[in-house]
Amino acid sequence: METIVIFWILFGVLGFAFALAVQMRMMIALVLRRALKAWRASFEDRGKANRAVVLAAGAAPLTSELEGDLSEAVEHLRETYPKPLGHLRTARRYSLVTPVLLLALLALGRTVLGVI
Repeated sequence: METIVIFWILFGVLGFAFALAVQMRMMIALVLRRALKAWRASFEDRGKANRAVVLAAGAAPLTSELEGDLSEAVEHLRETYPKPLGHLRTARRYSLVTPVLLLALLALGRTVLGVI
C-alpha cells in the first residue's frame, strides 16, 4: 500500500514540475518578446522576436553571420535581462528532463513495483 502512495506522489510531483517548466518557458518567452517589441518596433514580427529570444537564451556566443538588428536584439536581451534568460534556460532543461523521468517512473512502477 505504501508503495502505491509513494509512486503516485512522485508521479504527481514530476507531472507538476513538467507543467510548471512548460508554463515558465511560455511565459518568460512571451515577456521577453514583448520587451523586444517595446524596445524596437521592428520586432513586431513574432517570428523575428522569438528567434532573438532563442538566440539570447542559448549559451553559444554570437556569430557575425546574424543580421544587424537580430544581433543587437540578442545583445540587448543578454545585457538587460540576464536573470529571466537564466530562468528560461533552467525551464528548458527541466522541460526536457521531467518527461524522461516520468517515463522512467512509469516503467519502474510497471515492471518493478507492480503498482500499475
